[in-house]
Amino acid sequence: MKPLDTAVDPRVVGPFELLARLGEGGMGVAYLARRIPLDGLSDELAAAYNLMEPDGDAAGEPRLVVVKLIQPKLLDGEPHYRERFGREIDAVRAVVSDRVPALIAFEEDPAAERPWFAMDYIAGPSLATMIKKSGPFGIGPYAALGLALVDALRAIHGANLLHRDLKPDNVVLGPDGPVVLDFGLAVLIERSSSQALTKTNTRMGTLPYMPLEQYKDAKHASKPADVYSLGATLFFALTGRPPYPHGPSVSEPKWDGVDVPFLPLLAKTLVSTPSQRPDLDAVENSLLTLLADADLPSHTAAQQLRELVESAALAPEPPADALAAPVDPDVQNLARKAIDADLPDVDPGFYGIVDTDEIELAVDEAEPVPEPPAPEPSVPEPPAPTPQPTPTSYPLPPPRPPQEPQPSAPQALPRAAQKVAADLRKRYAHQGNL
Repeated sequence: MKPLDTAVDPRVVGPFELLARLGEGGMGVAYLARRIPLDGLSDELAAAYNLMEPDGDAAGEPRLVVVKLIQPKLLDGEPHYRERFGREIDAVRAVVSDRVPALIAFEEDPAAERPWFAMDYIAGPSLATMIKKSGPFGIGPYAALGLALVDALRAIHGANLLHRDLKPDNVVLGPDGPVVLDFGLAVLIERSSSQALTKTNTRMGTLPYMPLEQYKDAKHASKPADVYSLGATLFFALTGRPPYPHGPSVSEPKWDGVDVPFLPLLAKTLVSTPSQRPDLDAVENSLLTLLADADLPSHTAAQQLRELVESAALAPEPPADALAAPVDPDVQNLARKAIDADLPDVDPGFYGIVDTDEIELAVDEAEPVPEPPAPEPSVPEPPAPTPQPTPTSYPLPPPRPPQEPQPSAPQALPRAAQKVAADLRKRYAHQGNL
């Protein structure tokens, strides 16, 4: 965690104040941030930022988040960078799990100056930092880590996604257990070629933790690729190094530092043939068997991992006044200006939807229209004769009195019109027009 560089880093993004720089990658820059209290922030304006309040939050309680912005150098490049960043937002939004940070808000409009999203901040060290500073894990913490990663991948795959970049740097050991971060390389499984951003024969991922098939062609990687990365991450937790530091190989890794009880699972997950790797259920069973052989319940193993992380005290320290200090009024003003700038004017006649305030204004300012001539008096027509009932051979019930015409049910607007109307409500919300 580094202080903000005032020459480069923004102070405010949407309704969030940036506090410190957490890190950056090829696609984005991550910041520690907090929500800015903004009086009069309407539901429509909150909707403009897709702002969501996580369950269990006390009203008004300060909350730290991570705000990720697309790298500024990519904004002037190919448009697919914006689309890939948008798909990262879609991936974080799609996965609902305690093992993945919750999405808090986002702005991905193509007209936005710089797309961003905000998600839960997990206070803890990365697995990479933990192992480098405190050493390899024993059976309990190792199995607890593995079971948590299985849960994370199960949720990711359940959302029809692949992570494609699981590694120690993307695992944070939070107060409630391990959490998987960074969906920058996530991809929708079975995406059609016309929708794919990853081209055939493209190499994507982190070399020491990707399987051979992903190294050759990232586009056609499947679920076993994430299982391989899970095994490589567990290998690191035992040894402090990846199984193949220079990239995937068909040969066996060096097993130095891996005790016999850990060999069966790692040997299966690190094979070069995808079809020979176990699925997530089999990985889970192997980890539970490892705990059973060591006479360790899974909840005890999870507690051992939490205590190990707490005793290491390696969680990044946020700025001292991150939650205690009140928000600077200048920062609040910046946030309000940013909100106004993010809601551009819209042609009120777009698709035939016109703002009623502007209609009234147009009528008030229009030139007077001459009164139409009074109609000439007309002679009333005689009433129509009452129709007589037709004779029948059986008695008829008396005629019913005429009923008043009922108003017809309003017709639903077309989907396109509903979408435009919703967009207008969001864009005009800050002006109090709607």
